[in-house]
Amino acid sequence: MSVPVDPRSKEDGFEHHDADVKVLLMIGFGLLAALALSLAGVGLLVSYYESKPEAMVTPFERETVIPPQPRLENNPFLNAQQVMRDGEEQLRHYAWVDRAAGIARIPLRRAQDLLLERGWPAPAEPGDQQNVRLQQAKQRAEPR
Repeated sequence: MSVPVDPRSKEDGFEHHDADVKVLLMIGFGLLAALALSLAGVGLLVSYYESKPEAMVTPFERETVIPPQPRLENNPFLNAQQVMRDGEEQLRHYAWVDRAAGIARIPLRRAQDLLLERGWPAPAEPGDQQNVRLQQAKQRAEPR
């Protein structure tokens, strides 16, 4: 399907009537005017907000509030390393769990040696469920 071509345009090798320059110029100047108005509006808003004084800060707003636990981790990798170090410290050193009850934490290697030496502790008696851990601790502490 061919479009009829003006004979003069065919002789010159280009179209003489493909775009109206007047309309294109009006559209271009309209875009420039819209851009200039937008920039002026943004400039007015910025100058308005810069000239407006900031609201006074109350003592409650100055106070730093720490949210309740659990808090988000700032650096999970470092926190995980700290948890691992703390766990390893607990596995390697002696410490009291409950001094009044005579329950202590011992290093893992020592606990394994004692378990091999003494055997697994007997189960707690069914009548006294309150002090099950205390009974088991006393049974483990008795030499065989």
